[in-house]
Amino acid sequence: MRSPLPRRAAANVPAPKREGTLARRIALEVILESDGGKRAFIDELLDRHPACAGLPERDRHLLQEIAFGAVRHRNTLDHLLDGFVRFAMKRQRPSVRWALRLAAYQLVYLNRIPAHAAISRTLEALKGFPDVARREIGFANAVLRRLDGDILEKSDRPLLDANDPTALPAREGFCRFKRPVLPIYNLDPAGHLSLKHSHPRWMVERWIERFPADEIVGLLEANSRVPPVTAHLTARAPGRAEVVASLAAQGVDADFGLAGALVLKRTGDPRKLDALRQGWIRIQDSTAAAIGEALAPPEGARILDLCAAPGVKSLQIVERIGASGRLLACDADPERLARLRENLERAGGAAGAIEARLVPSDPAAIDLGETFTHVLVDAPCSNSGVLARRPEARWRIRPEDLARLAERQRALLAAGVRHLEPGGTLVYSTCSIEPEENERVVEWAVERLSGLQKVSERLFLPHRDGGDGGYCAVLQARVP
Repeated sequence: MRSPLPRRAAANVPAPKREGTLARRIALEVILESDGGKRAFIDELLDRHPACAGLPERDRHLLQEIAFGAVRHRNTLDHLLDGFVRFAMKRQRPSVRWALRLAAYQLVYLNRIPAHAAISRTLEALKGFPDVARREIGFANAVLRRLDGDILEKSDRPLLDANDPTALPAREGFCRFKRPVLPIYNLDPAGHLSLKHSHPRWMVERWIERFPADEIVGLLEANSRVPPVTAHLTARAPGRAEVVASLAAQGVDADFGLAGALVLKRTGDPRKLDALRQGWIRIQDSTAAAIGEALAPPEGARILDLCAAPGVKSLQIVERIGASGRLLACDADPERLARLRENLERAGGAAGAIEARLVPSDPAAIDLGETFTHVLVDAPCSNSGVLARRPEARWRIRPEDLARLAERQRALLAAGVRHLEPGGTLVYSTCSIEPEENERVVEWAVERLSGLQKVSERLFLPHRDGGDGGYCAVLQARVP
């Protein structure tokens, strides 16, 4: 299989003239890079793509919709397309494979894009890749037109039969086909739900064993939604009314969300918001904010944020510790550390001492030379709680990865405990909902690390709590 084209390969092609074609070409470039060797996340690549900044708002919305949507529904789209190709989708050239998925996503899941536009403009975007031959454009066109011909109806109404094997839930309503496209639910519930809601089968099977039957669909649907943009007022904010007015002046609606947060609508690029640039708000999901609050450091506390990048929780901590406090924010990745430093500059002297430091990638080698009153270990994980926000994570994680991740999480937690002073508080958190990465790691720490006790723990689930999924445990070091 050939490697995805580097971004510059398509950049030499004249900019497409038809509306929406440039957005589709950027989507292809970003997805191919995300799916390549570096395994970067789409949201990070979109932030860095030079052509995104100049896109009109309508095209930027289209770009985000189809890029995230095609990745989110990858297995379902491949299942549909495999019926119309001689060789399975996994054997197609990466650029052609992703162009088929992008166009198929528009055909199946979106109601407001005409089929001819979804097909022709996606294929026009594919022509910008010099390794794609004319015959491959013709092949993709034929496959997509056969898929379009297999669609019986698209509706914005809810399905009458939730287990209809001929229909898939779309962004608005459903898409019905001329034939069954899903396994019969009563015969194969995991297979039906896996394809209907675009999750790996092994993941659905795990959750069926763990959660009540009436919650499974809610969890799967929550992972397929477009997550809200949530903002929290900082100590610098002049007042809620002034912040809301500032947002409204830039065309952003703000509704009240959980715990007084603001849910932003029609944000475009949040980095352009005056309220963010002035430090009046921080963009943070409600679950992440709750985890940051769990540390509860008093003014003047000495804080270690061991896995700090990109630094949103660090900014949250800075607001609490005041000018007499100290924050040491660490990360093992130089690129992520640079982003962390950039975000910490927003603190602007709000705390007495803020430092960002590179630490060894081996947690056992971390020795910072001091202890802290509070430690936050927000450990790298499978991302199974944030599949709505990072849809590519569902296809990257494998069942056998959970044990490897748990081993590293235990090592990071042990490093955090080594730097916790007697009587100090440590918060261990992940954005996973898997017990191997959460409860079992904490159980191991309490049993194996002397002088540590669990104060509380909480599992956040997106269909129950409204925000991202995740886990948080508050631990305390006993005083000798």
